[in-house]
Amino acid sequence: MGEPRYTPDDLTIALNTLDRPEYLHACVESLLATTPPGVTLQVLFNGTEADTRQRTLEQIAHWDGPTRVLHFDELLPIDESHNTALAAVETPLVNFMGDDDVVLGNRLPLIIETFNTTEPLPSVVTSFARRIAGDAANPTIGSNKDLGPTTVDEWRAWHESGKAFELLWPGSVLRVDALRAIGGWELEFAASFDNRIFSQMSFHGPVLAVPDRQFGFRIHQQSLSTSKWSTQRQIVRFVAACHLARIEGRPAPTFPEFVAAEDAEPAWKRAQRNLRDESGLNFRVGGAKALSGDRSGGALHLVKAAALWPPAFADKVRDQFGRRTGATHGRPVVVVVLKNTNKYRTNLYDLMRERLNERGIEMRLLVAGGLAEDHAKGDQASLPWSEQADLTEINVAGRSVLWQPAFRASFDADLVITEQASKQLFNIALSIGQRAMKTKHCFWGHGKNFQESIEPSGGEGLKQKLTERAHWFFAYNEISAQAAIEAGMPADRVTAVMNSTDTAHIRRLLAALPADNDSQVRAELGMGTGPVVLFMGGLYPPKRPDFLVEAAHRLREQVPDVEFLVIGDGSQAHFVADAARDADWIHHVGAQYGDERIRLASIASLQLMPGMVGLNVVDAFALGLPTITTDIDYHSPEIEYLVDGHNGLVTAADATPTQFAATVADLLGDSERLTTLQRNAAATGNSLSIEDMSTRLVDGIEVALAAPRR
Repeated sequence: MGEPRYTPDDLTIALNTLDRPEYLHACVESLLATTPPGVTLQVLFNGTEADTRQRTLEQIAHWDGPTRVLHFDELLPIDESHNTALAAVETPLVNFMGDDDVVLGNRLPLIIETFNTTEPLPSVVTSFARRIAGDAANPTIGSNKDLGPTTVDEWRAWHESGKAFELLWPGSVLRVDALRAIGGWELEFAASFDNRIFSQMSFHGPVLAVPDRQFGFRIHQQSLSTSKWSTQRQIVRFVAACHLARIEGRPAPTFPEFVAAEDAEPAWKRAQRNLRDESGLNFRVGGAKALSGDRSGGALHLVKAAALWPPAFADKVRDQFGRRTGATHGRPVVVVVLKNTNKYRTNLYDLMRERLNERGIEMRLLVAGGLAEDHAKGDQASLPWSEQADLTEINVAGRSVLWQPAFRASFDADLVITEQASKQLFNIALSIGQRAMKTKHCFWGHGKNFQESIEPSGGEGLKQKLTERAHWFFAYNEISAQAAIEAGMPADRVTAVMNSTDTAHIRRLLAALPADNDSQVRAELGMGTGPVVLFMGGLYPPKRPDFLVEAAHRLREQVPDVEFLVIGDGSQAHFVADAARDADWIHHVGAQYGDERIRLASIASLQLMPGMVGLNVVDAFALGLPTITTDIDYHSPEIEYLVDGHNGLVTAADATPTQFAATVADLLGDSERLTTLQRNAAATGNSLSIEDMSTRLVDGIEVALAAPRR
């Protein structure tokens, strides 16, 4: 596109102030902190007290750019003050700041970049904002204010529809030539200057918004848009009528003509419009009161708003959450909501974020700290870029349910992915609410509760209903995909991600181990020279740690020099810990992660897993260890990877510890068969990776974003 059209030197911030010193000084401080060098600051004191002027002049002495001061002792009408300020501007771009607003971040580079990279040349570029209220120096930040099209295509559709452009006036940068061409401000429209001006300027170029909320838009009951609410709404309707007339090539009505036409409408239509306007006013006043600390007064107004006109109230509620946040130039936003993060997942989330970013998609990860049962496993983790999402456990009629509200992020997102869990109340709210939002709700999970026979949740019916309503399903693997389809998901809206751990990292660690690692580990743990069998995972009921210990004792009877290594912790770790105190061939090292876990596990010949097989089987395969399990009915979906006689063995579901041990003893006694199973296990491990898993997730997310709503 060649040289940039504009730089910060081409912008004037025109700050028109009355006499609100606390708000004014807070506003100037925010501008000083966030405005790039070179921008001109122009301050118009309109009937402002001497003390206020002096303090402001002291502040702007620190401005890193040109300054200009206009002063009028007698109060000018608002249109005259703004037109006077416009006449004094010497740069091609101008931003008219309100003295009661604040800047939360440096929005100007994005706005100037939009002017420089958009064709045709915009006439206005604004920014989304956060609503604020309360104390000037420490305002309360409330909900979002997202107004305006974010792309040229959206602007064209908006422009041609004849809708009024209700942008954020103090957050907008305008082309001075276009603003002067429309004649500036008219006192008749003081209650809604912005709608009138933005609509007229939309005929001089695109009117766009950058969806980064770096601006604080103050709502209070003294503003013209509140004190003259009814007039403002009428002006907005008038502006839309004039805009549409111009688009259609008809003469636009004058304001008196438009008012007369509305007054002549049927009584029912006027009453309906009045109720809608009154509902909007009560919602605005209620929000201002609540943000300023008057929660009871705010609640009364909000209840009144809902009673006066429910559809308008619903629209306003939806608007509070906003459409986007943190997105740059309309990039799709994907939010993943989790109750906890495990250490083995961190690399996956980093990869997903990186690969989504490469495709122009933003990923946000909202994570809570997990529950006591999660912490008992000892594998909790966090990522520096993740965000906190508070989690509350609630007991309802003896059943534990979870409340992890992530509404704001969800309303901001194009796609929200949550764990498939019927006890997570947020899933219910999101499943219902997505019909009123732009977001699409997706599940990530097993497809069903595979442990229902031993841990009945009582929520499978609800889980199926929620799954039926989901936009997309990211299934752990093909078994999970089939379960999701059986629950009501269309097959073409299911992505099997082939759940994995970081197997490539495990292989790299194995390759880097010293040649004497086996003897080193044995010496550290006080092991003999016999074969080592391994258990690696959480020690909790579905893993059957009591059976595991009994089977280990029976195995020792058949293979006298066998050593048993247990890497893991959990609510039933005492079964192993107690046994280890009485048997020097049982080595319980607790939960281990990363390099140390692989260094220890690498000395084993195979893995024992008489209980539930889960994701740990992938780690075992990456280590080249076949897994020996039982044919119980509550394995997790990863049992799909274990093929009896190929990369592991599956004994009967009702096998006793003695029978299970005999199967393991037979395998240890057949070196050729054991080597074959180890080789096949390693091959299975090679076929699974978080690289492939993240690619499947990212591919699925991209398709899900483009797919129409169900």
